[in-house]
Amino acid sequence: MIFMNHVDYCSQFIETGGTVLDIGSGRGDFLCEMARRGFSTSGIEYNPDNVVLSLKKARERGLTVDIRQGSAERLPFLDNNFDFANCAEVTEHVDNPEQVCREMYRVLKQNRHGYISFTNRFSIYDCHFHLLFINFLPRTWAEFLLNLFKKNKNDISSGRQTLLKMHYFTYSQAITLLKRCGFNYFDTREVKLKKYFDSLSPFVVSFYIWFVRPIVFSTFHFLVEKPTKSMIQ
Repeated sequence: MIFMNHVDYCSQFIETGGTVLDIGSGRGDFLCEMARRGFSTSGIEYNPDNVVLSLKKARERGLTVDIRQGSAERLPFLDNNFDFANCAEVTEHVDNPEQVCREMYRVLKQNRHGYISFTNRFSIYDCHFHLLFINFLPRTWAEFLLNLFKKNKNDISSGRQTLLKMHYFTYSQAITLLKRCGFNYFDTREVKLKKYFDSLSPFVVSFYIWFVRPIVFSTFHFLVEKPTKSMIQ
């Protein structure tokens, strides 16, 4: 199905009772829903207020989750520990996106999957500042305009928020990073289009790759896999 919510999409790659890690677990909605479905869930969240809120939410729903306060660049978990790792809307806010990817790779079991997103450097619409065309400008110009119109944000306890400090990627930069960290990767939208449109998929996917993906979507979404043998360069 081409339209599927995030929890349903991720759940299909996890066996019953599997272990799930949410990197940047926010207010705990993903973790709680995964726990409700019977998975063993753990999370790492930089903002201590969100950790408290997540634990309260889980307790009120009668769920058991393991949420720890800490950095995505230094995951407090053992190697080869999880069946699935979720890292949605995180890489743009951290200090070192590559280190996050390497840590994600480290804690995943071999032949297991994860989900990760990257913010598109040249998207028409910026999903963080809710403005059109700002990503086509040099960063210093964009920052000037954001400050001029009082649209910029301040860095807060949950990570980088100002445009100049956040990490945006082109598609090629994102996949180069994933390959360098050892992952096999799959563009989730491309996979869904191939499955949904069947015989028409070569035309639809080509249009998506060359015209839609580079500028229309604000983020790139990847299903990643840790292969049996390490491919880290």
